[in-house]
Amino acid sequence: MAIEDYTQAIKLDPKNAYAYYNRGISLDRKSEYDEAIKNFTIAISLEPTKADFHHNRGFAYRKKKNFKQAVLDYTRAIELDPTHFKAYYNRAFCYDKMGELQKAEADYLAALKLQPKNINALHHMGTLMEKMGGDNLYRALDYFNE
Repeated sequence: MAIEDYTQAIKLDPKNAYAYYNRGISLDRKSEYDEAIKNFTIAISLEPTKADFHHNRGFAYRKKKNFKQAVLDYTRAIELDPTHFKAYYNRAFCYDKMGELQKAEADYLAALKLQPKNINALHHMGTLMEKMGGDNLYRALDYFNE
């Protein structure tokens, strides 16, 4: 239903970036990631300075396991909004999946500066420290016990 409503809104105003963005969110929720990405891309072309537009396209890429493309979108979201917790958190997740553990650590730390008690960020940071091994094992315990 929502997708049809946004499609009608786009017919009435084809330059309404939020209609494409919201239709992209609706498509993403239905696991129609390619169509969601197309809608987010149109929204970005109309309103290129909206950090959430880039973040959500990155999240759709992440769900498709296209981590490199997701990182590019998260990076742009952070450039536009340096306080975008989810962009740091999700970029860290992608870096971890890509084996770029130091970059993942830096982004989880940045995310935790923004939301120090975020349980998901603390858990993933602890898991990352465990994965990195060595002295990081003690740091992992700190994050798990936080």
